[in-house]
Amino acid sequence: MKDIPDEEWTKEMGGSFPSLNLVCKHLIGADYRWMQRWKGVSLAAIPEAVSSAGSYTQVAAAWQSVLEEMRTEFDSRKNELDRLVSFTTAKGAPHTLPLWQTVYQVVNHGTYHRGQITNMLRMLGRQPVGTDMFTFFVEKGIR
Repeated sequence: MKDIPDEEWTKEMGGSFPSLNLVCKHLIGADYRWMQRWKGVSLAAIPEAVSSAGSYTQVAAAWQSVLEEMRTEFDSRKNELDRLVSFTTAKGAPHTLPLWQTVYQVVNHGTYHRGQITNMLRMLGRQPVGTDMFTFFVEKGIR
């Protein structure tokens, strides 16, 4: 997506997060909040670096930072998958779930929005990358 001009990056095409910029920032914010929940922060504010990111480069930098921290946090907890995570949603609803269910949520949420990004890229006349997991595993040689 890095070769997409700013006018396409911010072009509103409909939906709950109507531009590539907005859907990507939503994904980063959600990932950040889940990571903070794993750390015991019930409802974290989205970092300014995420909410104010305008260009693709700014969004990519913010996302890379969150993903690196998320990997580190998950790696430190991967043997605690049954540990309970208590949190409050942005709408104020309290919940407690095992860590493994929150990981599934992160994956499922990302899958949903990657589909939206794929559709938006097609609407812009672009060729998106494949999103099938088996293709990813085959291309990366993961067995």
